[in-house]
Amino acid sequence: MSSIDVFISYQHESKLIADNICSVLESKGIRCWYAPRDVRGDYATSIVEAIENCKVFVLVLNPVASESPHVLNEVEMAYQRILKGEITIIPFKVEDGDFSKAMEYYVKRLHWIDAANGSFEKAILELYEKLVPILGLEKISGNISAEGHETNLVRKSNQYYTADDLVEVKRLYGEESFLYDIERPYYDRLFYNKKEAVVLDFNVLCPYHAVKKFADRTEVSKVAYLTYSEASVNEGNELLEQNGDNVNKKFFHYDLSTTRIEDALPKILKELNATGFDFLNLTMSIMDFQNPFKILNKIKKFLNPGAVAFVRDVDDGVVFAYPDEAGLFKQIKEFYKYDTLSGSRESGRQIYDLMKKLGAIDVRLERCGINTTGMDYYRKKLVFESWFSFIPNDFKIMLQRDPKDKKAKEILEWIDEFYDDLEEQFSQPNFMFNSGYVIYTVRF
Repeated sequence: MSSIDVFISYQHESKLIADNICSVLESKGIRCWYAPRDVRGDYATSIVEAIENCKVFVLVLNPVASESPHVLNEVEMAYQRILKGEITIIPFKVEDGDFSKAMEYYVKRLHWIDAANGSFEKAILELYEKLVPILGLEKISGNISAEGHETNLVRKSNQYYTADDLVEVKRLYGEESFLYDIERPYYDRLFYNKKEAVVLDFNVLCPYHAVKKFADRTEVSKVAYLTYSEASVNEGNELLEQNGDNVNKKFFHYDLSTTRIEDALPKILKELNATGFDFLNLTMSIMDFQNPFKILNKIKKFLNPGAVAFVRDVDDGVVFAYPDEAGLFKQIKEFYKYDTLSGSRESGRQIYDLMKKLGAIDVRLERCGINTTGMDYYRKKLVFESWFSFIPNDFKIMLQRDPKDKKAKEILEWIDEFYDDLEEQFSQPNFMFNSGYVIYTVRF
């Protein structure tokens, strides 16, 4: 086995966190090893060989991991090497709590990185900066890629939507259409035994489906739809009025960049004659928050006891296409990181950790990717348009804003040549695509 820079040890519930750490470090040229991705042959032998050949052992640590026999075995092997001065162990704490005595024995004197009480992104950058001198690397900027484009590691509030962008309007409608039936059972479960529920639907950009989602819910009494798009406010309130449902349900204009959520929500609750929210709906919202913990921690203060949440976001780490002999899908996936309009595209893996930090009692990863197996032609077409039509559209907008953007021009030239080939391959009966939609249900 060749030399490994970093071995990542984690308990299976923290896999998305391990994915995120690995993705960031490998984007900076650090060779990572973690199971099951890198296991070759016998599982146990592969683990032992990887620990024997790594330079740094990163331990994703929470109370559950501290009790895991598998994690403790890995830490023990790494500890034997640290006694010989051959390796560095870095605990990466993702959750507060009591750790097992066995784990304390191994790690209590080590320098920890605390990802449980601050920004997750900053914690990963701290890890990277700690690795640079250990591995003898030249430091790469945490914010800018080699081509000069901002990477998705640094999150920006992203108000990309305008009602006159008809391509995006159509894409959002199609996306919500094919996801509606897939997601409905999760809403059924979350609403079970709920009565007179007050809903907060955050960052709505497709009013038709937002209204449809709760229109026939007898468990729902009131809904506040928040959106930064004034056009969506007008369209949504017109739909509610047409349905005769505009007394206890209303669209509100809310701009995160100009209004504090803690100032907006009391006024919204007062207008709805409610004291708090029982259901939080976050579909494709977290990816656009500059500081997810900060905004959600403020929203949480307005949730009633026993509140629940539905979360749908994206994570490009779970996207794959097969067969992809020409590598077209692999190539277009590489373009995501240059798209300054598409938000933080690895948010999905961070949601479990984020919700636990917020004090959620139960966080369930319901879907990690939605694939096209068994879909008819119409639904596959909706998936293709939902997942890919934003790419040429976004880069056209970027080039309009900056005609000197060489990367946007280069990508558009590639898309002009190969986009039809992508769509043709996507429609083949033996082709499978796993999109990066990630779905969680949360109970507070």
